[in-house]
Amino acid sequence: MQDATYVSPFQRVENAPSVEQANFYRKTYLTTGFSFLIWMMTVFGMFQTGIAYSLINAITSVSWLVVLAIFWGASFLGGKLTFAEEKEKQYLGLGIYILAYSLIFTPLIGIVIDYSGGVQMAMDNVLIPAFIATCTIFAALTVTVFVTKTDFSFLRSVVVFGSFIALGAIVIFTITGAAVGTWFAIAMIILMSAAILYETHRIKENFNTNQHIGAGAVLFASFMTLLWYVISLFMRRD
Repeated sequence: MQDATYVSPFQRVENAPSVEQANFYRKTYLTTGFSFLIWMMTVFGMFQTGIAYSLINAITSVSWLVVLAIFWGASFLGGKLTFAEEKEKQYLGLGIYILAYSLIFTPLIGIVIDYSGGVQMAMDNVLIPAFIATCTIFAALTVTVFVTKTDFSFLRSVVVFGSFIALGAIVIFTITGAAVGTWFAIAMIILMSAAILYETHRIKENFNTNQHIGAGAVLFASFMTLLWYVISLFMRRD
C-alpha cells in the first residue's frame, strides 16, 4: 500500500466541490478499468505469441521466492512513481504495475489452463467465473464505502498485520513446497476485501483530486490480488 503525499485539506477529495469529486472518481475508476484491460490484453498477447510459456519455463527454473521478490520490488517502484509530481512518471509507474501483474499471473493462468484441460475449459470453468465473482465483490465493497459512509480506517491494522502473516505463510509454503489450501485462499479473499474497504475509504478521505492515477493504481493492485485468490479458490473448487 502506498501513502499519498500530504496535501492541503482544501485540496483533498472530501473537501472538493461535488463536480471535482465526481471528476476525480470517474478518472480513478477509469484508470483502474483501463489498467485491467491493458493487463488482460498483455496476458492474452503473451499466451498467443508463446512468450508466456517461455516465461513459465524460466520461472520454474528459479526459486518462486526470487520471482516474488522481483514482483514486490517492481510493485513498490511502480507504486512510488504513480504518486510522483510528473505525469510521465505517474504513467510509467502504472505501466510497471501492469507489467508486474502480467508476469506474476502468467504461471497461475498456465496452471489453470493445464489443470482444466485447455484454454476454453479454463475460461468457462475458472477464469470467467472468477472474474465475475471478483467484480461483484469489488463493486459491493465500493458501494459499501460510499453508501454507508462508515469510517473504515480501523481496518488499517487488520490489513497490515494480516499482510505480514500472509507473507510469512507464503514464504513457508514456498520453502516447504506445500500447496496453498482452500482455507488460505478464503482467508486471503477476506483480507483483500478488508484492504479494498480500507483503500477505498482512504482514497475518499485523504487523496488529492489530482491523484487519480495513484488512486487507480492502488485499486488495480487490490483488485488483481483479490482476483488471484478467487482464481485459486475456483480452481480448487473444480
